[in-house]
Amino acid sequence: MISLMEQPVHITLTGDIEGAYVVTERRPGGELVIAPDTSWKAMLERTGARDATAEELAAFEAEHGPFLPPDGEG
Repeated sequence: MISLMEQPVHITLTGDIEGAYVVTERRPGGELVIAPDTSWKAMLERTGARDATAEELAAFEAEHGPFLPPDGEG
């Protein structure tokens, strides 16, 4: 198993299965256990989305009010 302190190895699959994955375990004989990459960057790429621009955030806050911290956090 890969240690929690170790950064996961990111891989990209192409072919019948495509997308961004991370290696969760390295087994004897070279076998790898992988899982979908659930990082923010990978999710944005998978959905074709992007981070909002500063102008878009300002327009949102002008219309709906400023972002507030979650309850109990400030």
